[in-house]
Amino acid sequence: MAEELAGKTLSKYELRERIGRGGMAEVYRAYHAALDRFVAIKILHPFLGEDPEFKERFEREARSVAQLRHPNIVQVYDFDFDPERELYYMVMEYVEGPTLRTRLMELGFDNQCFTIPEAIQIIRPVAAALGYAHSHNMVHRDIKPANIMLDKDGRIVLTDFGIARIVSGPAMTTSGSMIGTPAYMSPEQGLGQPGDHRSDIYSLGVVFYQLVTGVLPFQAETPIAVVLKHVNEPLPSPSEFNPDIPHELERILMMALAKSPDERYQNIGEMLRDLDEFAAAHNIPLEGAVSPTAAGRPRPALLSTGSRARPEPEPADRRRGQGCLAWLIVATMALAALFGGIYLSYNNILNPLAAVSAREAEAESTSAVGALFLGDDEDEITATPTPDAEATRIVQTLDALSMILSTTSTVEPTPDLTATVRACDYDYELVEQTPKNGSPYPEMTTLTMKLILENDSRCPLDDDTRLVFEDGYQLEGPNFVEFDRELLPGEAIELSLDLRTPAYRASNPTVTSTWLVLLPDGTQVGQPLVIELDIFASVTATPESEGEQVGSDSGA
Repeated sequence: MAEELAGKTLSKYELRERIGRGGMAEVYRAYHAALDRFVAIKILHPFLGEDPEFKERFEREARSVAQLRHPNIVQVYDFDFDPERELYYMVMEYVEGPTLRTRLMELGFDNQCFTIPEAIQIIRPVAAALGYAHSHNMVHRDIKPANIMLDKDGRIVLTDFGIARIVSGPAMTTSGSMIGTPAYMSPEQGLGQPGDHRSDIYSLGVVFYQLVTGVLPFQAETPIAVVLKHVNEPLPSPSEFNPDIPHELERILMMALAKSPDERYQNIGEMLRDLDEFAAAHNIPLEGAVSPTAAGRPRPALLSTGSRARPEPEPADRRRGQGCLAWLIVATMALAALFGGIYLSYNNILNPLAAVSAREAEAESTSAVGALFLGDDEDEITATPTPDAEATRIVQTLDALSMILSTTSTVEPTPDLTATVRACDYDYELVEQTPKNGSPYPEMTTLTMKLILENDSRCPLDDDTRLVFEDGYQLEGPNFVEFDRELLPGEAIELSLDLRTPAYRASNPTVTSTWLVLLPDGTQVGQPLVIELDIFASVTATPESEGEQVGSDSGA
């Protein structure tokens, strides 16, 4: 958003400070003088209003969200349009507390994660909120930790209902465009289908999985690769990452995260019932408040991915793809990308598709022909399709694939999407470092390392961006330092690391530590920052050297 609005007035609201920014909107803490209360105002980015149908869609969806009345759903008070600045905005209840994403990051930096009772006390209110919304024909479509807040009084609040529909519109939800955040997206959303209330159950299952294990079920180098894993790969057993997870709880997670919507919980009430039964059997209180600063527990040691015991694969009639057809799809997509001017990265797109094709060809010995990203009913895939049916499926598959490869603004540009990362070209420049790399420094001594970093990106770096210790010697200091303000492109910030050097080792006097600049969503900015110091022994003399020195003085 070009104009900084903090300190200005929007209708009857005084905008005090910006408290959040995303790909679709900015959020301000504002004051309503007549009612003497603070509110949160979500101001949608102006480019969204260029859609001729946006105004009608915004008013319709905002009106529906404003009618939701539930203690675990953020209350929408008002919505309007500012003709002077041409801005659409929603006025909401101000929730004082961090998001669940922020809390997960803080626990992760300390190598902690939530306890199972804490996780249930977070998930259950969110599930109750979803059940209420689903009963009013409202589907969230973007359940993730960033949209769950921990109120200072322990209340769990779900935010951003209706935003996915407002910024995308019904046309997108039926045209094969992805809506949601890849790490939490259901397989059907990854296939470009609109999804329904069962998609919310899947996304909530991903959040639950992350809370009790400390990791996401599917991780990869690119968002597209993550989507492919949600669609194709079996779910890693949660107990592999946390052996303390009881079998009953693991069954709940596996049910919520079933690939096929028909094999999941069919409504959130079923999941709530199982959660309540599990909590009762393990004496877990359901009304306990979760503190925004809950201590959590040590993160379980992660097992090697090579030793994972995968769940039984789905039946053959539910698996998609055949080697020849998949290779035909890949080749056709390459030609389409060439003529469309879209740059396809072999590692990011073709290589994952080829890997999927190879797996499918090896696992399948039948002549069934399917489509990797086919959005049709699976029952329509027969063992011996006619040529016309096969051609139709190829066209449908190409349509779905071209949707995923598109990097236009029709795909929700959340901060962790490939399009946004490429557009922002996140990077930094180390302007100054004191002491410099290679500087000699005495052993067992405290020092303050001064670093001046300049934002060399096309986009701002959020005020909760961090410089995080990654590898090497930690120099007995904190494992991260946080930016205290938003850093606009071209601006510089000074960071201080209070460190302590180790004892001198003659065999290896140089100590090295590696640090990463990470955005709030974990996106790495630029290359790792390497700190090196040459440690020398302290000047305290040994008894032998003192004797030599005395003898020398005596001889003078």
